[in-house]
Amino acid sequence: MLFTPTLLLAGAATIGLAALDKTLETYGFGALGIILRIALPIAAFAAGIYFIETNAIIGWLR
Repeated sequence: MLFTPTLLLAGAATIGLAALDKTLETYGFGALGIILRIALPIAAFAAGIYFIETNAIIGWLR
């Protein structure tokens, strides 16, 4: 399938975060926008590492 639910969810999250960042900047909360741009990728990276380390199928393949 061309558009899986996961792909649509990731796209919606990206657009939502971009809109939230722009809204925060517009209303004078620039520091929150910067924190959002820095903290979210770090949290996503940590969640990805956690998933890889705790996934039973990947552990079975090792």
